[in-house]
Amino acid sequence: MAEPDAIPDTRCPRCGGEFHCGANDAAPCACTAVRLEATVLAALREGYAGCLCLVCLRELAIDPAAATRAALPRTSPGCD
Repeated sequence: MAEPDAIPDTRCPRCGGEFHCGANDAAPCACTAVRLEATVLAALREGYAGCLCLVCLRELAIDPAAATRAALPRTSPGCD
């Protein structure tokens, strides 16, 4: 049974892949280990209403300019 405040598995708004958001898990969510520039975080907050999957977050950490490309979906498959 899920925790009452647990966030259910969801789809990444950037790529559409299913993933589990661990924001309310007992252990820190894996996304806390991904470091994004402040400008990337601002663009993500503006372009997306929810959490992104780890694959997308890692891509944005490597290619920060991708976050400002009008919130375009990624073209490669394979979200976690």
